[in-house]
Amino acid sequence: MPELPEVETVRIALNEHLLKCKISKVRINVKNLRFPVPNNLEKSLEGKVFEKINRRGKYLLINFKQDLSLLVHLGMTGVFKINNSYNPEKHDHIVIELKEKFLIYNDVRRFGFFKVYKRNLVMQSPHLKKLGPEPLDIRFNELILKKKMMNKTQNIKHFLMDQKNIAGLGNIYCSEILFDSKISPLRLVNDMKKSEIKKIVKSIKKILTKAIELGGTSLSDYKTPSGKLGYFKNELKVYGMENKNCFFCKKRSKIKKLIQQSRSTFFCMNCQK
Repeated sequence: MPELPEVETVRIALNEHLLKCKISKVRINVKNLRFPVPNNLEKSLEGKVFEKINRRGKYLLINFKQDLSLLVHLGMTGVFKINNSYNPEKHDHIVIELKEKFLIYNDVRRFGFFKVYKRNLVMQSPHLKKLGPEPLDIRFNELILKKKMMNKTQNIKHFLMDQKNIAGLGNIYCSEILFDSKISPLRLVNDMKKSEIKKIVKSIKKILTKAIELGGTSLSDYKTPSGKLGYFKNELKVYGMENKNCFFCKKRSKIKKLIQQSRSTFFCMNCQK
């Protein structure tokens, strides 16, 4: 599933290509996504002009000049493609025609969704209103994270993946963040020292920023709207590295894999305490 860096990469690309563009036609090939495509989607979007694309956590907020917002989640395999012409491909579920280009939503597993909101109501969507702070917000720091940790008893990996605590983090980046900060994923939140919380915040910002610079992580389905792969995969130091020598302590320890809350976690027992 695309995490914050992948969604942010998509947001940047959509802003680059779509701003001030007017929608001339909307074609819905498949309505049965994670939630049924709204019956009024074509009528709501046709004639609308793209104003700005924002992101909240793993969600895209596509805003139009006519006081309308389209809330989009890419699910596990959803991608946007921007082409100068349209050549139909399998799993092209929504095709938005502009003056000189096409915006195509392709989703193999159909876990993504589109919902239409009034601009002033979109942040009250049940998908957004309970999200935690944005980790790349300049105001996000160890004090905010420590406050979120109060009275929590779960392990730190589970805590970081909970969108109510921090918005946008997923399995890949949580493993990388904890490895970079040298904190064991098995540690309990209420056992965290102030210095360790500060390390986690620093690693969150470092890892996410680098991933965005490299266009996200392409492990299977993810591509940018221009069709490019995300190259942060080449920077992964622990995720998917089971039985390989640890990046930090080299031959002294090998990366272990364990299952936490039904998700794979990769870590070094020697480096991460």
